Amino acid sequence: MELPIDDKDLSTIINALALGGDTRLYHLLRNVKEDRIISMKQEASIADSNVRIYSETDEYPCKQGECDI
Repeated sequence: MELPIDDKDLSTIINALALGGDTRLYHLLRNVKEDRIISMKQEASIADSNVRIYSETDEYPCKQGECDI
């Protein structure tokens, strides 16, 4: 779900709802925040890894079983 608010605004809204308000909306927005955190961690782990993805048109360095895969 795309929200036109940043993480700070989302945290403020969630904290306000925790004090009193619509319980369903509180849980929905809290789940959105948790999903954002999880996706940011996954993106960071992918960016930090040394995985290289080649397409058929790329010059793949290991051909004919020369590499240990």
